[in-house]
Amino acid sequence: MQLHIASMDRRRFKWGIAAAGFGMAAMVAAFSFMSLRAGAAPVVFVVDDDGMATGNNCNSSTPTPYTTISAAVTAAAAGDTVKVCPGSYTEDVTIDKSLTLKGAKAGTSVNGRTFNAANESTVTGLVTIDAEDVTVDGFSLTNPDQGLGVLVKTTGKDAVIRKNILQTVGNNTFAGPVVGIYLELGPDGVSVRGNKISDIQSQTGSAQGVLVGDSTSADPSLDTSINNNRISDITSVEKGAYGVQVNNGSSSAPTAVGYTEVEVAGNTIKNLSGTWVHAIGLEGETPNADVNHNVISNLTDTDGGTVNDAVGVFFEDNPFFFTSQVNQNNLAVGSDNFGIAVATALSTQYVSLSVDGECNWWGAANGPSTVGTGSGAMVGPNVDFKPWLKSANLDRGCGDHNHHDSDKHHGDWGDDNDDWRED
Repeated sequence: MQLHIASMDRRRFKWGIAAAGFGMAAMVAAFSFMSLRAGAAPVVFVVDDDGMATGNNCNSSTPTPYTTISAAVTAAAAGDTVKVCPGSYTEDVTIDKSLTLKGAKAGTSVNGRTFNAANESTVTGLVTIDAEDVTVDGFSLTNPDQGLGVLVKTTGKDAVIRKNILQTVGNNTFAGPVVGIYLELGPDGVSVRGNKISDIQSQTGSAQGVLVGDSTSADPSLDTSINNNRISDITSVEKGAYGVQVNNGSSSAPTAVGYTEVEVAGNTIKNLSGTWVHAIGLEGETPNADVNHNVISNLTDTDGGTVNDAVGVFFEDNPFFFTSQVNQNNLAVGSDNFGIAVATALSTQYVSLSVDGECNWWGAANGPSTVGTGSGAMVGPNVDFKPWLKSANLDRGCGDHNHHDSDKHHGDWGDDNDDWRED
């Protein structure tokens, strides 16, 4: 009996050595895998809410371990891709490494797509980008009864948010500001393009489709592009409604030294309602801002005041307003609203300076009204609006027969850079 026990002890000893060997082998394998992953080709992680999918087939019967986007993001390494199959994903997603997130409609224009359709990858919750080189492409996104849809942190350099349908953030009783896509405190190189953004609502705060901010920022937001988006139905009951607002560093605080380099091009902005309405508000320093080929309509100032504060393109707290180019836009916002306006404080301080607002369509062949003599949308002081387009065709030239307009521009108008058209 004792011999038997000794034999068992020897067996246990041998198995212990074997187990230790296996453990060491597993550790070596794990370290080897990690070393290989560090220099290996990117990996595709597949997410499906029903737990069954492969990289090439979201209807596969093969199990995938990832039923949430967050789990796949955690498992992925920088440079990998997370592919999200059609389905519903109710979760807040934080992307803290350089990844590409592909929804079921990645690379597909929002035109003809339906929010939350069966063939969409629909995320209900806040999407936060907190790393460089992140792409979010081809999703339906929503965050009802909350204040943010997509948040790009300062660390989100070179983020790309493209071809997503972002619908319903906040509500008409929400207390506080509501933002569809927020570039917070100066991330650089961010591109927001080809998205459809709608139903952004607040009661007590301003509502913005896209916000580049905020006013207290000490960090410049460089090389920002907001191009070819469809922004509509932005509503604030008690404050302002914006399609695009840029107010990075606009505060008078000594530490608020942020500013923004920005192009706003090819967007359709309509159906905005608030106690003030600025379809495109360049309301912090925006040196050399370029605003072109945007189509703006249906702006409603609801406060009932004697001064109409519904403006297509508005400059405020922006001493660089005179370096901006606002050209080849459709500013047919009605003869009671302003196509382009500069805040009174800026006009008073910089009497002799003007923003380049030439070659826009004001809704009338005879040009803008107020300081202009036409019957189109109003134009404010400190705006160089001559010559103007004679129709809503934004690609027509507006110089004279000699291709000179005797003003800031010479020759027919053309696009030096058509990158905004790519979506």
